[in-house]
Amino acid sequence: MGRPYTEEEREELKRKIKNIASLMFMEEGFKNCKIQEITKKAGISMGGFYTFYKDKEALYEEILRDETNRIRQKILTIIDEENQTPQGFFSDLANVFLEKTSTNKFYTSEYSGLLESMVWNNDTYASQDNLDFIKKLKHIWAGKGYFLKASEEEIASAVAALAVLCMQKEMIGNGFSFWYEKIQKLILELI
Repeated sequence: MGRPYTEEEREELKRKIKNIASLMFMEEGFKNCKIQEITKKAGISMGGFYTFYKDKEALYEEILRDETNRIRQKILTIIDEENQTPQGFFSDLANVFLEKTSTNKFYTSEYSGLLESMVWNNDTYASQDNLDFIKKLKHIWAGKGYFLKASEEEIASAVAALAVLCMQKEMIGNGFSFWYEKIQKLILELI
């Protein structure tokens, strides 16, 4: 049996596990990412992994929460410091959804993707987090003279609709571009 980790070593090792797993989830998706590969790359035993996480799902969910919080903070900073208008933000958001769902498996994982955790309103906590985030966005914009006519719930639903469209691009097929442009334009007009 090895020596116990110091608190600093534990924090560093946990950060290392999360960084390695994040990259693997992004490249391989949840289903194809194996704990054995994570531990091998992190240089720890399987038992070492389980001192930090109950299972792969717990690790994945923690990474999702961290990434959701990081992205939301980045968005708030951009809107506040770079004076991005609501229309500019939602137009950029639609394009980011489209790009990320095409290139990053972490956004559309078969288990629960980052995009789902940021826009879905299917559980009480996620729904409230989404509404609170939108309320913060509206508050910043109001301070800059931009007043959105849509409610937080309407904006959350519009963002979710756009996310669903982007996530189902392959299933929609050739008509995707037509509907993507129409829905994006409609959302921008209604906010």
